[in-house]
Amino acid sequence: MPRYGKIIVIKRNGTDGIVFPLTSTSCLFGRKTECDIRMRLPWVSNEHCKIEINENKEAVLINLSTVNPTQLNGACFEQPVPLKHGDVLTIIDRSFRFEYPLPSTPKKRHSRSPKDETLQQVAEVELLHKQTSRSKSLGAS
Repeated sequence: MPRYGKIIVIKRNGTDGIVFPLTSTSCLFGRKTECDIRMRLPWVSNEHCKIEINENKEAVLINLSTVNPTQLNGACFEQPVPLKHGDVLTIIDRSFRFEYPLPSTPKKRHSRSPKDETLQQVAEVELLHKQTSRSKSLGAS
């Protein structure tokens, strides 16, 4: 399954809590039982906010609550906002950190350095020289 990042609950003491991997193109926060991240607080809207993955595979935060708006990095917002790695969204007094998945690092290919290539060429020349010297000495006897 593709992963579009993860949501990490920030505990009240500031440490990381539960991690929710984003494996679908939408993640709904709220009080309803159908929400992906359910918050059972009376001040949280049934559907408070959501993260959607757009066609460019960018995560976008959308506020759905007019009574207690979602905050992003301590500020309220009205329009959908693209999320960046490390952004913190806050619903009432609960905070969550968004993290993009680590990019897969391509395996390093071992390339020869110019020094290695020179040594290889010298070895090939020496081998060729030995072979021609041997064939000349065999022909002379």
